[in-house]
Amino acid sequence: MDAKFDADRRRVGERVAVSFRWLFLIVLAVLNNVTTVTGTEARGTVDVLLAGWAVMNVAVNVLLARGYQPGKQFSLSTMSLDIFFATGLVYLSDGFSSPFFLALFLAVITNAVRFGAAACVVSAFVISFIYLFVGGSFTPANFTTDPNATIGKIFLFLVVALATGYMTRELERERRQAVERAAQADSLRELSVTMVSDTDIKDVFKLIVDHAVQMTMADRGSLILASHEGFEVGASAPDGEPGAVPEFLDEEKLAQAARTGEASYGADRRALVIPIASGEGVTALLSLVRDQGSFTNQDLFSVAALSGSSAVPLANALRYHRSTQEATTDGLTGLANAREFRRRLAAAFAHPDRRAATFSVVLVDFDHFKSVNDQVGHQHGDLVLQLGARIVRSMARAQDIVARYGGDELVVMAPDTGAIGAHKLAQRIVEAVHEASITTTPGSHLTFSVGGATYPDDGLTAAELVAAADQALYLAKREGKDRACTFPQLVTELELDDVSLFAMLAEAGPQVVVAVAHAVDHRSPLTRGHSSRVAIIADAVGRRSTLPVTRLEDLRTAAFLHDVGHMTLTAGQGFETPGHTETGEKILRRAKFSPEVLAYVRGHHERWDGTGKPDALVGEKIPLGARILAVAETYEALTAGRGCERMVALRALDRVTELAGTEFDPAVVEALGQSIRDGSLELFIADLALPATAEVVVEPPRVAAVI
Repeated sequence: MDAKFDADRRRVGERVAVSFRWLFLIVLAVLNNVTTVTGTEARGTVDVLLAGWAVMNVAVNVLLARGYQPGKQFSLSTMSLDIFFATGLVYLSDGFSSPFFLALFLAVITNAVRFGAAACVVSAFVISFIYLFVGGSFTPANFTTDPNATIGKIFLFLVVALATGYMTRELERERRQAVERAAQADSLRELSVTMVSDTDIKDVFKLIVDHAVQMTMADRGSLILASHEGFEVGASAPDGEPGAVPEFLDEEKLAQAARTGEASYGADRRALVIPIASGEGVTALLSLVRDQGSFTNQDLFSVAALSGSSAVPLANALRYHRSTQEATTDGLTGLANAREFRRRLAAAFAHPDRRAATFSVVLVDFDHFKSVNDQVGHQHGDLVLQLGARIVRSMARAQDIVARYGGDELVVMAPDTGAIGAHKLAQRIVEAVHEASITTTPGSHLTFSVGGATYPDDGLTAAELVAAADQALYLAKREGKDRACTFPQLVTELELDDVSLFAMLAEAGPQVVVAVAHAVDHRSPLTRGHSSRVAIIADAVGRRSTLPVTRLEDLRTAAFLHDVGHMTLTAGQGFETPGHTETGEKILRRAKFSPEVLAYVRGHHERWDGTGKPDALVGEKIPLGARILAVAETYEALTAGRGCERMVALRALDRVTELAGTEFDPAVVEALGQSIRDGSLELFIADLALPATAEVVVEPPRVAAVI
């Protein structure tokens, strides 16, 4: 702004100089040719000098008319020429007695506009010196002739300089204020438009703080939310984390402003607090701080204008924020609700960088909670839930998402947390509830059962990861409650003891499906993650086939358990042991799974042309779920390089398509192709210990799905 004002001042100064120059030239020409001020012998010389001055003025006028932007050197040059011509006029006339000294006032007046008040006063002293010792031919004799007139003329130079300098400074100050107010008005207009269109309250808070800091030149600013619960920073500038109120802010001043609705200054006027808007029991306060200097009434006026412009949009944003919170927050515990947790978990799985990330899910169950409601009442049960939720929240990190997952279940999603970190978090939660000693029923205290699982080791999808954590929680309850267990613990127990696996499957059924699948896959390094990926493929294909939606869960269950029969057969007979489909059906029958699951597991090695096993079924006599599993398992083996060269997505699809009509149902193969081409099928293939004979084929992917 200063640079622009300097350029504008020089441009205006030159225009003023042109106008005054013509005025002085006309007056001086009249004095020279009509009056007897100039002698006859000097009159012609003065006319020549005036003509030269007029030519110079015409040249300047032409340049300005063509849009020339005068710089400092140009203004210094025109000022010097004005002084030169004026001094020449005084020198050619009667010196101190000459009225031509008026020409020197041109430089004094125009310098105020060109260079400012200070430069104008300095030039007045310089011009006085020139008038005395050059143009006036100063001597003691002519000074004593009329000392009052001489001093008066010098004083007149200074008075004109001071007057014009003061007026110029005031005009410039008014212009600067007008520009600043116009800029503020435009900024406030843009602020209002942006706030109305922006529904993210954090962005609205940040927008207000940034504008307030810019308008007042404050060093720091914060938007504080004041409620009956205390104060909380909604946004700050320079950028800072929302949360607790910084120490440098005076909570007493904040409380006063929130209570009275009036602005207040801090000590030495270096702090300013002003209320902006209220809504839904919350008052938004703007706090500004300066390290040096103090806030003025103009600053208060600017912030008040900001407050007026943002009050309604901010109040609307507060109401929207409150309604959003109510939609995503559990009213009893204050934690996120189950819907918000599922949304955040889905967002984590949809993140493009999730392959390089790791995060954990920890489920927390209140032990014996039903007895609390039954024996003490629901009101005490609600209190227990609130206190338990507070404990879990205190054990989690700020970036962790803590939610109420069910009636007496909480869940924590911990980003950047591996299996060890998840286990430590679960243990901390169990220990913390012991230390709290929260009374549930007479003589009893609250305890937790906790289960944890980690992406990607324990689950490749959101549903599988939550199921893994839930099955770890099942192990904690089965082991006697009041403890923390992890999904790998359950898998290891099932993997090391076939009897335990079959007994737990028969006892718990769907509650341990994912754990059983992982235990089955751990029989060989080459089969790790096999069932999880088959389940992903089968689910994607099933959604694009004619399989009823009600049968999708049965399909996913069968996909996880399709190889369970391997656990009772002799190992070392290749990737697919003969007879495992019939054995798997028998195991699942004892566990009382649905007839559809049994049929899908038994028939997933049948062939479309009737040459498959174990029943040599043909075409559509093969259950649709079994046909989907057959395609999914083959496609997974091709992309993972199990007993063959490892292929990219479309090459594996081409290979499966070659077998359509003989080994596979063509309609199911087409559904697989649709899933790959539309990018909905995305597998996570971890680094595998491929067979020594396997050839890893590198081809550029031709579809959006990454396999």
